[in-house]
Amino acid sequence: MMIMPLYIIDAGGSAATVGLFFFLSLLPALLVYPFAGVLGDRMNRKTIMVATDFISGGVILTLGFLSYWGIMEIYLLLVVQVMISLLNGLFEPATRGMLPQLVNKDELTRSNSTVASMRSASVLLGPVIGAALYATFGITMVFFVNGISFLLSGSSEIMIRYKHVKRQATEGISGMMSDLLEGVKFILTKKIIGKLCYVLVQR
Repeated sequence: MMIMPLYIIDAGGSAATVGLFFFLSLLPALLVYPFAGVLGDRMNRKTIMVATDFISGGVILTLGFLSYWGIMEIYLLLVVQVMISLLNGLFEPATRGMLPQLVNKDELTRSNSTVASMRSASVLLGPVIGAALYATFGITMVFFVNGISFLLSGSSEIMIRYKHVKRQATEGISGMMSDLLEGVKFILTKKIIGKLCYVLVQR
């Protein structure tokens, strides 16, 4: 996320292309989030996590090989970013919904804090590591390291001891739509959530 804009500029892209990259990094995930939560109630969250990480790793490694062979194009990067954003939109709700089933209730607050701390550390260290790789080895190495990190993540998730407890829900498309509408109604009836959304949009 931090290095790609630099690469886009170095590759001859414009500020508008960088803006499009960030747009494509966020919008697909936001669109798929509501469906991902409903999907997590019906499918094994661990399976979702492992599958999305392996697919993400494979897609990014493909970019690495294209870059290595000298046939990398900016439009390919944008297409892949849409795919990664969609996969992340499936991954994130699965992890958040899975954590309460992995730890005891009295440890949940501490566990959430630990996860948040690790996320913050990755946000701080990621750009430093990425910038060092990009400056020293170029974009190809960034793709390879990033792709391999996804594969390692997926491999580690396989070892998570987790038994999926399927929530009682109406099956099929109508059932999913019913759950989605239920979520929308919940948000609309909670004024504090609406006010927070309004504040975030204004910012």
